[in-house]
This record gives sequence, structure tokens and C-alpha cells, in this order.
Amino acid sequence: MKYYHSFMLGMLFIAMPMITSASTGNDSIKVEKLLWDAAVLPADSNRILFFAKQLTGIPYVAGTLDEGAEETLIVHLDKADCTTFVETVLALAMADKKGSRSFDSFKQALQQIRYRGGKPDGYASRLHYFSDWIKDNEQKGIVKERTGEMSSSTQVLQLDFMSTHPESYKQLKDNPALTAQIARQEREWKNVSVFYFPKEQLNYPYYKMNIRNGDILAITTNIKGLDVVHTGFACWVGGKLHLLHASSVMKKVILDPQSLYDYSKNKKAHTGVRVISFLP
Repeated sequence: MKYYHSFMLGMLFIAMPMITSASTGNDSIKVEKLLWDAAVLPADSNRILFFAKQLTGIPYVAGTLDEGAEETLIVHLDKADCTTFVETVLALAMADKKGSRSFDSFKQALQQIRYRGGKPDGYASRLHYFSDWIKDNEQKGIVKERTGEMSSSTQVLQLDFMSTHPESYKQLKDNPALTAQIARQEREWKNVSVFYFPKEQLNYPYYKMNIRNGDILAITTNIKGLDVVHTGFACWVGGKLHLLHASSVMKKVILDPQSLYDYSKNKKAHTGVRVISFLP
């Protein structure tokens, strides 16, 4: 399977047209430096945590993908929200897996991750809900959700937050046709049951959870119409599970000093996590 995924990803990179992208010269320099730094790491190094840790300290900024009127591939290595941080790290890992050290290869990977089927076609083609993001990236052979391997707890999704709160989204506000398009996508997630790992069990030791360093952790929620409210990467520190993430509280990318259990336990909107692994 390893070689199959590598082959398929390589074919997707070759075949997939690039959309207009927005980035700076500094972004391309930083991406290529990170990829060349990764090239000299031992073969068994955790590439996800390597790239994630290299981005610690960059500012947290919300809404960076909604800067312009048209949908473009936004690249930022100098700021991130929780999802763009995860996507940037995965795109670096994909380019590294392919053996490429170029900015173009990174952008192709980022496009493949961010858009439905890897094909950008306006705002609605971006994978806005994380359940959609997981499903689509599983189908592309990029990630695998493992939550069901470690938990039998489920939540039933009723995704409709975007279409019922269009005023909260720049592109949906005063655009009923686009809002209706998003609503049609949301209906695919009506009464869909998914596994989650309850937050009360996040203080379990490693051998009971089997969450791995570098796994993507998507924090599930009881907020009506939503599935996930935050994302980051798993990092075990002193036998405790921590979150490496773009923190809206600390306003930057950090390895959270609190364990994930302590981070979530008093947040009423947090119900647990879903666990997603990057495919090697």
C-alpha cells in the first residue's frame, strides 16, 4: 500500500492543474528550506512533528483563506489558523514523501489537500467542514481516520452551521445561491454517525489510546450544526498527550503546555477528539 499511495500521489501532482495562488517570495524560500532540512533527517524521523515544530511561534490569524473576492490557493508560512496550520504541515510532508524540494510541489500538495477531489472550483469546492475534509482526503489516499479503532463512542452529525449562519461568512453573506450550494453539501451529512474519543478518557496512558505522535486530532463539539471546532497534532510529553496547534488564545502556533485532557476538560463545547493519521 505504501508504494501504491506514493504512485497515486505522484500521478495526482502531475495531472492536477494549478489554480491562481497568493503567496510571497518569503513563503517559497521558507518552504524550500524546510524541505531541504527534512532531506537530511534519518529515514525513521517523524516528518509531521518535524515540520509542525518548525512552524511554532508563527502568529495565529483567523480567516486567512478569505482575503480576496475570488477563490485562490492561499499560501502563508508566516501566519495560520488551526486548519491552515494542519494543511501546511501535511503539504510539506507530502512534498517530502514525493522526494521533491520545490515550492511548486508543495503548492500542488496543498491544493490536493484543501479542495474537494483536489479540484478547486470556487468557494464551495474548499473542504470547509472537517468531516468532509477527512472523508475526501481518505478517498485521495492522503490520510486514514483511526478513531473507530480506539473508541466505540459515536456522535450523529447534522451539519448546517454555515448555511444557517451565512452572515458569519464573507463569501456567503448576501449570496443566497452560494449559500444554497453549501446547504446541498451539508445535507450529505444529515444523520451520519461518526466515531469520536470522549474527552473524559484523554488522560488514559498511551497503550489505552494508541494515539501516535503526529496524528491529526480534531476536537469534536456539541455546538448545533458543527462537527469539529479545533485541530492540531498529537504530541506525547512525559506520558501525557498534548496538542501542537495554532492557538487562538496564545495567538501563535505552540506546543500547548497543558495536556489535551486539561485543555478540554472545562470547555463545555468540547466532547472529545477524532484521530486521523497521515499515510506513510
